[in-house]
Order: sequence, then structure tokens, then C-alpha cells
Amino acid sequence: MKKPIGFRSYENAKDEEKQNEQEKLQAERQKAIAEFIGHNYSPIGTTSQKCYKTSAELVYDISNIIAVRPTELAKQLSDAGYHVEYLAGQPYWVLYEKA
Repeated sequence: MKKPIGFRSYENAKDEEKQNEQEKLQAERQKAIAEFIGHNYSPIGTTSQKCYKTSAELVYDISNIIAVRPTELAKQLSDAGYHVEYLAGQPYWVLYEKA
């Protein structure tokens, strides 16, 4: 099998394509998570709309749309301005449900 003459490594090109594909999938996952959270919850709101959810509960809620890890979800929530409160020693995300 002949390889073209030059400085380009064609095996690295395949690796770059795989990496680009993985980055594209990761961006799609992040977009789906952000859309789900943004559609259902807000980081601020009234007391009557306030609810507490664990990362596991949110992962379960979003699992019908996309498979997500709790750490990935937690990063997205903290980047979006949501905060955590501890109730009975367990961390809960403070969310405000949208009407």
C-alpha cells in the first residue's frame, strides 16, 4: 500500500475526525441538558415555585431525553447559576419551577 509523500500523517487525521465527532456529540448533549433545564426550571423565582431536587432525581427526569452523568449535570447547573442547599445533610439543587 502506497502512502502519499508529504508531512501529513493520515493516521492522525482519523484520530482528529474521531475527536471532532466526540466534541460534536458532547456539544449536543450539553445543549439537550441546557434546553431541558431551561424549559422546566429557573435559578430564581418565587417561594411558591421553589423545589428541591437531588442530582439523581434530575438525571432520572432527563434520562428519557438523553443519558447524562450526575457530574456532567452538576457542572451545567452550577454554570447556569443554580445553587445547592443541604437539607438533613443531603445536598439538593434549589430550582424554581416554570409555570
